Amino acid sequence: MSVIPFLEILFQADNQVATPPVMQSAWDISMWKAQGYYLLHEWIRTAPSKFQVLLSYCGMLMLAIVLKNFGRYMSVYYIAPLEHSIVKELRRHIFSHLTKLGLPFYTSRKKGDIIGLMVSDVQVVQEAVIGTVMNLLREPLTMLTFLLAMMFISWKMTLFTLIVLPLTGFFLNLIAKTLKRKAVLSQEALGELTAILEEFITAIRVVKSFQKEDFEAKRYEQQNDIYNVQQIAYRRRVELASPVTEILSVLIVCVILLYAGSMILAGNGELKANEFIGFIALFSQFMLPIKNISTGISKINKAIVSYQRIEDLLAVEPVIVNPKNAVSFSHFEKEIRFEQVCFQYKTEKVLKNISFSIQKGQTVAIVGPSGGGKSTLVDLIPRFYDTVDGKITLDGIDIKQINLFDLRQQIGYVTQESVLFHDSILHNIAYGIENPDENAVKAAAEIANAAEFIEKLPQKYHTRIGERGMMLSGGQRQRIAIARAVLRNPPVLILDEATSNLDTESEKWVQDALDKLMQNRTSIVIAHRLSTILKADKIVVIDKGEIVEEGTHAVLLAKNGVYKRLYEMQFA
Repeated sequence: MSVIPFLEILFQADNQVATPPVMQSAWDISMWKAQGYYLLHEWIRTAPSKFQVLLSYCGMLMLAIVLKNFGRYMSVYYIAPLEHSIVKELRRHIFSHLTKLGLPFYTSRKKGDIIGLMVSDVQVVQEAVIGTVMNLLREPLTMLTFLLAMMFISWKMTLFTLIVLPLTGFFLNLIAKTLKRKAVLSQEALGELTAILEEFITAIRVVKSFQKEDFEAKRYEQQNDIYNVQQIAYRRRVELASPVTEILSVLIVCVILLYAGSMILAGNGELKANEFIGFIALFSQFMLPIKNISTGISKINKAIVSYQRIEDLLAVEPVIVNPKNAVSFSHFEKEIRFEQVCFQYKTEKVLKNISFSIQKGQTVAIVGPSGGGKSTLVDLIPRFYDTVDGKITLDGIDIKQINLFDLRQQIGYVTQESVLFHDSILHNIAYGIENPDENAVKAAAEIANAAEFIEKLPQKYHTRIGERGMMLSGGQRQRIAIARAVLRNPPVLILDEATSNLDTESEKWVQDALDKLMQNRTSIVIAHRLSTILKADKIVVIDKGEIVEEGTHAVLLAKNGVYKRLYEMQFA
């Protein structure tokens, strides 16, 4: 702003002594401007040479620019940790919340949708936060600086500008509303796309065996097209903001040009031609922060949609929670008892009035036709789900009153599908244990019949086994899972069809490992292969959510009921 009067005074032909203005009022902007001109005039007039003045001015200009950019960098230097820590804390909060949600949540939501929310929605919020915090702090201050400079040149021109400027804001607001709608559709489409990808990777064996690669590719392509359409529509709206801002800015400049021209042509001294050039230069700089803010608003509108999805997730309350006065439980001593237990998924009743007991040290088998509710029954013991009616007690204490951590410490779980992690065998067996005792891990592997094949691997116990343990065979994965249960050494063991997916040789190895694992502990076994539970202390037969028979193998064969029919079907 000071360049125009400086050059005007510096290169003027004469060195006449300027008359200092008389200040009538502290609020008289024209008097302050005249005072500035006077001081500048005196500095140039009394200097040894005009070149020295020019040199000094250039030095001050460079210093101002250096200080400005240094200040900008330092602001980023200190604000960047704040911006990134906001996003880091958001990710931590989401993941922490996910760990607290029970199985009902995960069975009712697509994994791909959860992953998409955790990755893409958080990324959108991150893009909005990074830089936006700086813009919200810096741009209004920049606008205020240029506004004051414009006021210094001509308060009438500035006031006129502020009257016509809201036109820009009005049209940008209309664009922002459509941006929000498009952002919702775009994020939903991306969630579906992520879900399809996750399902394809999870079910790759099924896809390959059924030769449905083309079908999956077409399904992905269709959703990809939908997402593409939504992205194009959103991008068009985003890109509309910039040209609309620019067009409106030029329109406003034209209006200002007409108004200023009329003031200059009037010749009343309110505005000089050189001041007008300075005003236009300042106004163009004044519009840049507005443009940056409008771009930031576009990002914020999309981020609001993503954050709303995150908020919806965070609003989901955990169904399985600790009671207020939870009972501590250190060790299982007597029995597990089911008393008139009922359970249902939404409106579908799965278990009806289930009552039986499991004494400490017993092996109890749960058998029956598929879909009868066997897995749901055992899932109630560690409170993966809660009973709708009735109760389950541990040593006479309702499990809903027991501290959740203590309850699950009593239980080891081996499922038909071994869940392994993309890590070493050592850390898979010692899951969640920091600095595990390698000798204890090896001892657990010996009991699980896993040591023999582990010792043949390139790095033995430190061999990484790939995602979900895909570098190992099904039997090997299952023995690693059994070794994990052995190392934990729980008093109660749940085996959910642990050998149903194995070939004959692998089943022999795994069954032998399970027999060792079940020694001297309470075991609950779900089995389709009845040959694995012939020696069970008790067999409970469940059909259509109800207990239809109960007893030992011999007793149930003598009853000539559901169990005998299942047995004869397998051993015919």
